[in-house]
Amino acid sequence: MFIKNAWYIAAMPNEVGRSPLQRWILDEPVVMYRTEKGTPVALRDICPHRSLPLSMGELVGDQLRCGYHGLVFGTDGRCTHIPAQTHISPNWRVPSYRLVEKWRWLWIWMGDSNAADEALIPDFHWNDDPDWIPTGGHFEIKCHYQLLVDNLLDLSHLAFVHRTTIGTDAVAENPATVSREGDAVRIVRSMPSCPAPPLYVKLRGFTGEIDRSQDILFTPPSQVVITSRSMPKGTNDTDMALEYRVLNGITPGTNSSCHHFWAVARNCAPDPNVTRLFHEGSVKAFSEDVTVLEVQQTMLDRMNGRIDWMHYGADGGGNAARAIIDRLVKREATGSANAQR
Repeated sequence: MFIKNAWYIAAMPNEVGRSPLQRWILDEPVVMYRTEKGTPVALRDICPHRSLPLSMGELVGDQLRCGYHGLVFGTDGRCTHIPAQTHISPNWRVPSYRLVEKWRWLWIWMGDSNAADEALIPDFHWNDDPDWIPTGGHFEIKCHYQLLVDNLLDLSHLAFVHRTTIGTDAVAENPATVSREGDAVRIVRSMPSCPAPPLYVKLRGFTGEIDRSQDILFTPPSQVVITSRSMPKGTNDTDMALEYRVLNGITPGTNSSCHHFWAVARNCAPDPNVTRLFHEGSVKAFSEDVTVLEVQQTMLDRMNGRIDWMHYGADGGGNAARAIIDRLVKREATGSANAQR
């Protein structure tokens, strides 16, 4: 169902500290915490004794003690203490997962730890680059993660779902081109001589039409980088240009839920008030998406497979991404060590 041999964002760094945090990832309960030195730890959040979540326990130094019968587990998942028992079988352990802090996120590898190459962590450097100004957050959405991937790869919906923030008719009326780059999908849309959406007017003070473009890059299993550029119509006025990256790390939670870790980074207008406007506008736009996605999931659940989707041109990017994911899932199921290679 999910690609396991891949990096996913598990949390924002400030979410994980000296109190155990539970999060469902790839339909598995995961508990995360930091050691006394600040190293992040991730374990399967089920005590093998009677299945109480370990996240309901407490930290004892760098180890996690179950809140039911007091069994203690180390950072590698091995049980180190059972009350009133001296011998502990090596079988007493819980799975541990690689957890790496990079680009101001914590990335987890849920599959074969021997294949967890940190060089495969997606390039989201804009979120941790001194030349870029980021803002971001996290949504937990009650929908299958591929619905969110579809949403981000077909931005024609901006004209209808986000009309009060970042959408205009130009986004729907100008066709996009779709191309494959190995296991990646790129969707490019050019929108010359179009009205500036309300948020852009607020951010940059555009008074007339603009030339606008979107360049969307999907990389499996579920990362999407959107490059947006706008400037006054017919000019190359870099001082008035609005350029930013929307970084999307989409992590499956369960079959009907996902985590959306997002950041918007720009290389212009360093005013903190602009950062606040970017953040507020992004939260509003993404919240509008959440409403649509959760209603979609509810309809799909209630129809229980009795729906056959129809497709048209704008679906090219999402359909290509789904085909890549399906192929990688099948390849991993047949024993390939690393679905990302």
